[in-house]
Amino acid sequence: MDNVNKKMMIGTLCLGFVLAGCTNTDKSLETKQQSKVSTQTSQSATQNSSDTSNSITKNQPQIKINVEDAIKAYNEAYPNTAITSLDLDPSFGVYYYEIKGVDDSKEYEVKINAETGELKKEREETLDKDEQNGVEKKNEALDLKDIRSVDDVSKIAQDSLGEGTAIEWSLERELSVTYWEVKVQTGNKEMTVKINAQTGDVLEKELDD
Repeated sequence: MDNVNKKMMIGTLCLGFVLAGCTNTDKSLETKQQSKVSTQTSQSATQNSSDTSNSITKNQPQIKINVEDAIKAYNEAYPNTAITSLDLDPSFGVYYYEIKGVDDSKEYEVKINAETGELKKEREETLDKDEQNGVEKKNEALDLKDIRSVDDVSKIAQDSLGEGTAIEWSLERELSVTYWEVKVQTGNKEMTVKINAQTGDVLEKELDD
């Protein structure tokens, strides 16, 4: 009987070890599977973030000629004048700068290809008598010192709305303030954001009709 009991006890202990080993193996496999799922989820999230970033980059218009270079090109064409407005918008799918300026007697306008830098003189015309002798220059000349770039104001406008892509830009003046007016496409809507050209402060946001 003693030998039989000993054999039974030994058999029970062995079975216990086998069962314990199986349990540990199952836990190990479960841990590995959880780790694999976590890694796949993390990789998927990273991929989605990258895809979103790439989508934003692709949607953003590519402007090769910056504002400073466009202003320089205008000043070379018409020295000793003051710029009174600057627009950057598409024409038949190509972006152009349209820059207007004045001296004491005339108003000038140029069109600059934002991709190639090619400049075309659009028109010259005599100012009205009440605008001559520096009157128009004093009232309408833009403050071009330390103005924010197109990239800067695009980001400010988009961040202020929380979405969208900047598609058109205008540099204008109201009273003594020079500001950027940025048009942002958000789904089926277009929003206009006015931004102080020097400080980057958002002055106004409105839905276009």
